[in-house]
Order: sequence, then C-alpha cells, then structure tokens
Amino acid sequence: MTGWIPDADALNLFTGPRLQWPLTAEQLIDMELLDGFSAWIAVDEELTAVGHFDLTLDHRTARLGRVIIDPEKRGRGLAHALIHLAIARARELDADEIQLNVIAGNGPASRTYERAGFTRHPTPLRPGVERMFLAL
Repeated sequence: MTGWIPDADALNLFTGPRLQWPLTAEQLIDMELLDGFSAWIAVDEELTAVGHFDLTLDHRTARLGRVIIDPEKRGRGLAHALIHLAIARARELDADEIQLNVIAGNGPASRTYERAGFTRHPTPLRPGVERMFLAL
C-alpha cells in the first residue's frame, strides 16, 4: 500500500500532517497501537488489495481515516464500495456516528463522502481541512 502514494502531496491527501514522507510500513504499524484503532484492507476476487481505510472508535464515535484506492484501480466505483464497507464496520463497532476530515480541495474524496450521506461542517481551528459527519 505504501507504493500507492507517489509523493508528499499525495501523502498529505491521504493522511494530512499525521504521517511523514516517505511513507513507511513502520509508520502505519505504529498507528495500530492507538486505542480503538482498526485498519481494513479491501481485496478483489483474486484477493489483491484494492483499497484501505481505518477506523478509530472513541466512545460511540468512529473516526474514518486514511482512505485510499489503488491508483491502478481508480475510476471503477471502488471508493463508493469502500466507504459503504467503512460505514458497515462502524455500525458493527456500535458507533452512533462517523467523523472524518478531508483536505479542502480534494473534490473526488468530498464528492464520494457526500454521495454516501456525509455532511460538511466548517473547522475554523484547522484551515484547509473540511470536517464531515454521518449519523448512523
């Protein structure tokens, strides 16, 4: 999956300032130590990884992060399927809502989330970041 992120700009769209370029597997593994954290890999019929997302559960709120589709598989509707999978997993974790941040200007991501029912809320404390919510 680290190969899906070709440069620092793509890494910023993927995770914001949390991780540093160049992305390493160790950085992702370190995130697994966070309380309430779970990471998910979506695979195709050949069991090849096609997407990734993670959820961090805090009480009854799931935080969706690091959503990505294999660049070679984009444009096939997989992002919509991946987001619906994330919503299903959040429900299984007994969350009441899902929150996420998307980098302002990342139109494809914002449209995907809106299509799944997420709504935008301004975040004056983090310029350049849009916060989105979905009640479950």
